[in-house]
Amino acid sequence: MSLIERIRKVINDSELSSAAFADKIGVQRSSISHILSERNKPSLDFVLKVLHAFPTLHSDWLLLGKEAAQTKIVADTPVLFPTEKDPQPEQPKIEQPEKLVQHNTPQKNIQDGQEVERVTIFYSDGTCSTYTNKK
Repeated sequence: MSLIERIRKVINDSELSSAAFADKIGVQRSSISHILSERNKPSLDFVLKVLHAFPTLHSDWLLLGKEAAQTKIVADTPVLFPTEKDPQPEQPKIEQPEKLVQHNTPQKNIQDGQEVERVTIFYSDGTCSTYTNKK
């Protein structure tokens, strides 16, 4: 089933005329006519308007034709879809080094009024973390 056929299904399942569908999603009636006659392909803006007007419609089904648990359109029925929790980035493991390596960094005595501004830790995988002193 093509995107245009799925749009036709949305119109039929919602029991709207093409004109009423155009009004509901906020596009010109001629846009619907051109899309249904396959003169024009639906734009991303058009698809987003359809998805916004029909909150029960699964975007994967409309865009890709992937079957979802609910593909039948029920007019004006709000449905909350569970979203996957955004994966948290893994925090780098802080391991104690087996031995400390001294670099040729000159030692400097801290003078009165001086504070640590920033500390950067370099990890063996090439990443680093920078900690800034916030006053």
